Amino acid sequence: MPLRADIQGMVHHYDQAFVIGREQVRQYARSIKANDPASFDEEAAAELGHDNLIAPLTFPSILALLVQQDFFRKVDVGLSTMQIVQVDQKFIFHQPLRVGITLHASLEILSVVARFGADIVLTRSVCINDDEEIVLEAFTTLMGHDGDNSISMEWDAQSGQVVRTDKTALALHLLL
Repeated sequence: MPLRADIQGMVHHYDQAFVIGREQVRQYARSIKANDPASFDEEAAAELGHDNLIAPLTFPSILALLVQQDFFRKVDVGLSTMQIVQVDQKFIFHQPLRVGITLHASLEILSVVARFGADIVLTRSVCINDDEEIVLEAFTTLMGHDGDNSISMEWDAQSGQVVRTDKTALALHLLL
């Protein structure tokens, strides 16, 4: 079953506030080996002009995942038989992600297109603070393929990327 095309333009408001916590930032920074002192030490952050610790640049992926999961749980977009792969994500920071700020998020479906047997969805998530100022925008591209488990991923050393492979084509290639 392909994705519903009528979801284009839909906006979903995530109903949970997301407060950026001090230990949460430190733990996340350690987990991804981000060694910027501004993520661990208030004095280091202050030397850079910030009033609190600063989260690493990929920190918003935590909230982005929560928002996407909430959307897909609450809205039937036709995913029941699809294999979904995230193929791209981009963050645009309007303000630093500082410990203590509260984020409120929404997700908008910008486009739904069918290409090469797959449905490709572009989403835009917006995070605002309690003063309703935009703190962050995130753009995510998802690709869905219906059904037969023929989509798989593998590391391509030549391009240095994870690439989509077709198991059927691979099996035929190995037989020849």
